[in-house]
Amino acid sequence: MNTNDWVCIDADEDDYVIERFEVRVKGKKPLVLNHPSYSKLLFVTQQYLNVSNEVAKDVLRHSILATPNPICFDEYWRIRSALENTEFRSEE
Repeated sequence: MNTNDWVCIDADEDDYVIERFEVRVKGKKPLVLNHPSYSKLLFVTQQYLNVSNEVAKDVLRHSILATPNPICFDEYWRIRSALENTEFRSEE
């Protein structure tokens, strides 16, 4: 069976592992978290940056989630099906 490390079975919080998260702000000691859970990551980042919950989520979204990461299986299957349908139509 072929496996693809970039395809996850489920789309939930357990699909990712953040080994190290680091934030540096001028005038402060760096924030370094090793193997944080999402709730810890969100809470500590919010406290460290002294921002609202929404701003902290936005920071995390852009620094972690907006990077190349695994997609879940159903997303992969939808993309594959769409591409196959496009190829089939272009051959006609």
